[in-house]
Amino acid sequence: MQPVAVDEPFDDAGYLFEPWWPGIRAIVFAEHGRLRMQVSGLADALAAFPELAAITAELREDGVVLDGWLVVLDASGRPDPELLRARLSGARRGGAPAYVASDLLWSAGRSWTRRSFAARRRELGEVLPGAGRAIVGRGYPGEGHLVADALAALGIDGLSARRLDARYRAGEAGESWLRAPITPRVRERPALALILRLPLHPE
Repeated sequence: MQPVAVDEPFDDAGYLFEPWWPGIRAIVFAEHGRLRMQVSGLADALAAFPELAAITAELREDGVVLDGWLVVLDASGRPDPELLRARLSGARRGGAPAYVASDLLWSAGRSWTRRSFAARRRELGEVLPGAGRAIVGRGYPGEGHLVADALAALGIDGLSARRLDARYRAGEAGESWLRAPITPRVRERPALALILRLPLHPE
């Protein structure tokens, strides 16, 4: 599923808003204790990111397919695009790879693609507790402008908007998944832990 660009952030109770992560899209397949990652342009993603093989031990189920973002963190825990590019170009060292899961496509022996995004996201939180190399990104429903303002203060330049009642669909997502630009107000990259604790009002 590919997102559709929109001109600016918006508010809508039917959407979940979260950061547009500074990484690369990756589909994770975990089965029988083995992990495979599908990353555009990489024949063998685990050769570049061998540390992520540990994700299988973090999942509460076997036979899981996740959709999300591969990032590389610097020594301070900040997603670093330069370290990511270095890994993608073949440099085996530098930075700590991490995976931010945003969607669940398969678990418990069945496909979740025909279920709503809200249902998939709830189940994703059950499948992946998020205590190691892989985490579930935090999202906030309804208030895209508020989330965008918080992200701008953290130096993030994009907002993801996922329609809560939408199924997973191949190709262009239409209104199911939108990406809105944000103008960052700071230049320093925020730590991953800080991004996950957006300074928003309690849910």
